[in-house]
Amino acid sequence: MNIFPKEKSRALSAAALGTAAVCAFMSAQAVRDLFTFMDVFSTPAFFLALAQAKQPVEIPPLAALLTRHIRSVFVFALFFWLSGLALAAGVLRRREWARRGAVAMLYLLSAAALLLLLFPWLVVPRPLFYNGISLAPDFNDAVRVAAFFARTASLLAGGLFIWWALALDRGPLRKEF
Repeated sequence: MNIFPKEKSRALSAAALGTAAVCAFMSAQAVRDLFTFMDVFSTPAFFLALAQAKQPVEIPPLAALLTRHIRSVFVFALFFWLSGLALAAGVLRRREWARRGAVAMLYLLSAAALLLLLFPWLVVPRPLFYNGISLAPDFNDAVRVAAFFARTASLLAGGLFIWWALALDRGPLRKEF
């Protein structure tokens, strides 16, 4: 199989190959993390200690959800990266099922980026104020910077995801499949 066929888009082939490499690396990391988690932290004493642990008052909602469903997070990460690897390999080979799956995944990722752009407090804590007085000025400054970077990254990533989704769904790249 020729990785960069002459009659096909080189940019799509390079993007699919790069995505496959990143997803393969992250899949290996996810497998390692899952086995480490299951080996070290699957004892009943860990979950008893975790159940008694105190959470910060203003923990972001997504962080609270992830801590309540920690096993599911590790399994989801593994399946996410494995599905990305399968879709990237399918797009590289120009399979129609992979194009449809990649388009769906890219639309979902752009929707998640839009959510983070609109509501950065889902993952970044809110500044600590009491009656308009800053309780922790250094923390509040760090939170504002983190929210700015979260919004900037989600804007850039969301734009890239939606651009690739539209290119695969409605653009001239669709004819290659």
